[in-house]
Amino acid sequence: MAHGQKLSADGRRLRIIIVTLPIVVATSMVLYRRLVLGEEQRRIPRDPSGSKERLVFVKPPDSGNV
Repeated sequence: MAHGQKLSADGRRLRIIIVTLPIVVATSMVLYRRLVLGEEQRRIPRDPSGSKERLVFVKPPDSGNV
C-alpha cells in the first residue's frame, strides 16, 4: 500500500496480529523458561571498578543449552 492510504478494519486487525504475535510468543517463552524450568533471570554485569563507563560486554550463553 502506498503511504497515506487507510487500511480497512480487517487490514488494521491483521497488522496488529502480525506485529504483536512475535512479541507475545517471545515473552511467553522467556516466562516459561524462568517460571517452569527455573532458569535464572539474565542480568547485565556491572563494572566493579565504579567507573562511569556504561558499556559492558556480555558473553553470550553457551549454544549447547538451547
